[in-house]
Amino acid sequence: MLQVSARTGFALCVTVLVCSCTCRGVPKGFFLQPPSQQAHEFQKYDFETQYRIYICSQQKVEPPLLGLAAVFAREGSRIVPPLKVKLANADDDKSVRDIAFVFKEMSRLRTYDVAGDKALMRELRDKISAMQDPFWRQMAEDGFQAIRARSSAGQPEPRAWKAVTHTVRRPWQTL
Repeated sequence: MLQVSARTGFALCVTVLVCSCTCRGVPKGFFLQPPSQQAHEFQKYDFETQYRIYICSQQKVEPPLLGLAAVFAREGSRIVPPLKVKLANADDDKSVRDIAFVFKEMSRLRTYDVAGDKALMRELRDKISAMQDPFWRQMAEDGFQAIRARSSAGQPEPRAWKAVTHTVRRPWQTL
């Protein structure tokens, strides 16, 4: 019978976890970096690589890296055309949810007038309405309503990315 020490077993579990949350087209080791380094590295990649990283970070990594949505959204109008194509081609609830979240962040950060883009708002509304999972649909609808509310009520000042990353504490970090 094979005996494994607790330390070796733990290392094996961590290795399996890290290897299992890799996604095709995502640079190796990206998710092992601290959040500030991830944000810095993320900006260096082309749209397709950024999109793959973002979707993987929302759908495969636990906990999801919600802060990457803001980093992606800061790209503003530069990424709107290809992101619209991704939205039009999205055929699963999670991808629609995650793309809608980037547009919500664009609106919040004021990097693109999402509410003013009527064709985009129609596409978002249609895609969100077609979502099958009621929990994810409600979450996406809430984001859609937030975009509409910002359009009519004015937008609050955006929160800086650094403020978000510095307030998040991991269980292994000391206070």
